[in-house]
Amino acid sequence: MKLSLLTAAAACAFAITATTPVHADPGDFGAMPGLWKILVRHVANGKTGAPEVHWHCVDEGADPWTTFAAWTPAEGECTATDKRRRSTSLAWKLTCKAAPPASAHVDFDSAKHYTGSVTAEGRGEVTQVEGDRYAACTSPQD
Repeated sequence: MKLSLLTAAAACAFAITATTPVHADPGDFGAMPGLWKILVRHVANGKTGAPEVHWHCVDEGADPWTTFAAWTPAEGECTATDKRRRSTSLAWKLTCKAAPPASAHVDFDSAKHYTGSVTAEGRGEVTQVEGDRYAACTSPQD
């Protein structure tokens, strides 16, 4: 499967958020720890690709930037700017060498469900994400 420029930008979101510290108390973020099922869909030219399923165990007190904004594989060189964090959302801008500028967000409508996306500016390409808390984690390896 050929990677689109948006996929590269979405991948940069993971690389930036996983390595850039944010100085805030993770406990103030309104999401439950546990095992999360994450669906990722790529939309380009009006066509939605098949969803990719990812499973992620979130520890209590985990940093939201490295757990809920990190839903794509790391690739490329990107810079995250204009990071905004609220108790139920994360938002940021991306500038990547191999992709157009993009904006990204993750929004929780409850402590057990969120939606988000990375949107390439002027390209009509979007990577959508939806997360649902599935269960409690049974071990650190979940």
